[in-house]
Amino acid sequence: MKLLVNIPEMLIQSSSKQYTSQKYGKSKNVTVAFFINDLPDEILIRVFNFFRPIEDELPLLAMVCRKWRRILQTTSQLWRDLYIDPSGYQYYHFSMVCCVFRVYGFHVQRLTWYKNSPVYESMFALIPRLYNLRYLRLPILWTRAVVESLQNLNHLEHVQINGGFALTDGDLELIAESFPNLRDISLNACWRVTSHGVNRFLSSLKHLETFKLKINSGLPLNDLRSETAMQEGWNIVHSISESADVHHLSVLCLHFVPIEMDELWTVVKRLTKLRKLSISNCEHLHGIRLVSGSLQKFYLFNLWNVLFVSVNTPELRHVTIDHGLESMEHLEIFAPRLRKATIDGSNVLRTINVKSDKLCFLELSNCEVLDMRNLRDALRKNSNLVCLRVGCLSQDSLLLDEDVVPNLQELCLLGDFSCEAVHLRSPCLRLFHTDADNDIITLNHIYITANHLCKVALVGMPALRTMTIQCVSVDAIELNLCSDDQLQLDSCVIHALGSIGFLRLFDCKVNLLSVSTPLARTVVLYRCHVTDYALQMALHGCPNINHLNLEKCRNITKVSLQTPPLKFLNMFGCRDIHRLQLDCPQLLAINLGQCPNVQLILAGVEREITSMCDNVQIVTPSENLRWSHDFPPEVYLCG
Repeated sequence: MKLLVNIPEMLIQSSSKQYTSQKYGKSKNVTVAFFINDLPDEILIRVFNFFRPIEDELPLLAMVCRKWRRILQTTSQLWRDLYIDPSGYQYYHFSMVCCVFRVYGFHVQRLTWYKNSPVYESMFALIPRLYNLRYLRLPILWTRAVVESLQNLNHLEHVQINGGFALTDGDLELIAESFPNLRDISLNACWRVTSHGVNRFLSSLKHLETFKLKINSGLPLNDLRSETAMQEGWNIVHSISESADVHHLSVLCLHFVPIEMDELWTVVKRLTKLRKLSISNCEHLHGIRLVSGSLQKFYLFNLWNVLFVSVNTPELRHVTIDHGLESMEHLEIFAPRLRKATIDGSNVLRTINVKSDKLCFLELSNCEVLDMRNLRDALRKNSNLVCLRVGCLSQDSLLLDEDVVPNLQELCLLGDFSCEAVHLRSPCLRLFHTDADNDIITLNHIYITANHLCKVALVGMPALRTMTIQCVSVDAIELNLCSDDQLQLDSCVIHALGSIGFLRLFDCKVNLLSVSTPLARTVVLYRCHVTDYALQMALHGCPNINHLNLEKCRNITKVSLQTPPLKFLNMFGCRDIHRLQLDCPQLLAINLGQCPNVQLILAGVEREITSMCDNVQIVTPSENLRWSHDFPPEVYLCG
């Protein structure tokens, strides 16, 4: 209820004005205060529009005053769209939904239930009260009883029907009679309907505009009726492709359909309005060759007999070839407007040919036999590529330069990445990171050359030995952040001609650490094993640090710093340090928590740790006070 209280207060505070009045030759300022109910209805409606009907408990506003109750009851736009997600609801949320259905149900035009969530009978019984409902999507099994319960909703225009083995051809006829204004229909997993029933259903809808057909999705193969559903699935597709309603079909999903390559070619050619095509588990397919003038999204799953895929469509925007194409050796896609391609090679893909003028996202995984010359040619043909996600490849070293990926901004190494080295040179690179799901156990060397890096985040690389980054500037570099296993680095070299914003290494043993930059905002070595000499060499190449954090680097024994811009120094948990010599005129605070034997020398003079020294605040060794890695650091207590 905080939000309900704060909004009127805010409006009251912002609704006072000063007027200057002149009377008898004198002028004075008069302040007039407006209360929230002095505002016109239009302003209050604008405010109420920021509330979500269920999650923000919009019906409670009716209890404030009569004016608000009247506005809620007469303003349709507040209740027009309802999105129900029972997964996170409390008991009072369900009461709120029932209240909306009873009191404001005649305003509701669009009702969407979150997928795979329960629809309780008490709530379903109130849906027929939504007399003006236009859009209905419920994750329930449609039966004749469901259709009869919803017959009063004769204004329905968009509906998704999940039939299973319960819905028959006769039920489809009843749906057409009950909802004559249907414009958009999705038949999903209707395993018992026949081609004759679907054709009669479509022909009886006079206002039909788009039709989505998902054949045998989720089909239970252990059911004895599944064999009949598979055979009838092909009959439904074939009959629709030859019917007068073929131009209404916009989405087609084929699962467990005994269709062959030539039949698929013919069907897709006839579907002139097809926007999305998904194919899976069609064992009679030995190849896919498609030409379509309207297809925009294309998905392939579990087609173990397909030897090749060839797609030629000018409108294609998105393609996904997922796991299960265990025989596909060749892939070619000719789509000038293709923007996103996700390809799983199933470790059998040998050649890839993608021609697009707008491809900006490409993901390749499980391509251990893919010809690298072919891959480099494919990347070179798609010069607008911005994001590249790479998994297993056939080479020991991945080399990408400005000739191959001139506009690449993001490179992600997937969990199945298998190369030993990455050589990346791209002037536009902004982000280089790994997928944190699995460790990359083969990667030993990383070399990056770029201009302005936003972030380098590397996690899950236990075999990494050398890392070299050369750039103009970098905002953040994070290494081994989410792993408690120590990373053994022979060398870590970071050269930035301009600046480093944030450098953080977790649990790393570094034999050679070279950081060279004119300015570094924050440098963090957390639980790192680095010698005194290696640390001094690193700090010598980076003299201008604002915040240096050496937390829990237990093997450091002495530190000497001459860093004029240093403001914060964190030595918390460095138990072995015994000498800390600082010449930092702008120093504001030092954290020496859990450093029992340290000798502090400031500007050549030994100082007493237990007192304040020249406006420098010191956390004493006896204090258990930790700092965050931010700039400036925040203080928090550790247990």
